[in-house]
Amino acid sequence: MAEKMTKDELKWQAESDARTMANYQEILGDKARMNRAIKEANRQAQDLNKRASAMRSAAKVRTNTKAAGRKR
Repeated sequence: MAEKMTKDELKWQAESDARTMANYQEILGDKARMNRAIKEANRQAQDLNKRASAMRSAAKVRTNTKAAGRKR
């Protein structure tokens, strides 16, 4: 179960969220900035997809424990 946040933590979170919302409104009002943000979001999504693909490949790797323990 998650720990209950203190009053100070809740205040900090509200302040942070308010800044996030203000930034969002600024971005929406600036077409060039919005387009750059969209382009960057797409680039980051591609990077995450590449990383996820690598992780899926790594998860498929099986080791032969008998062979790993043999001396040559």
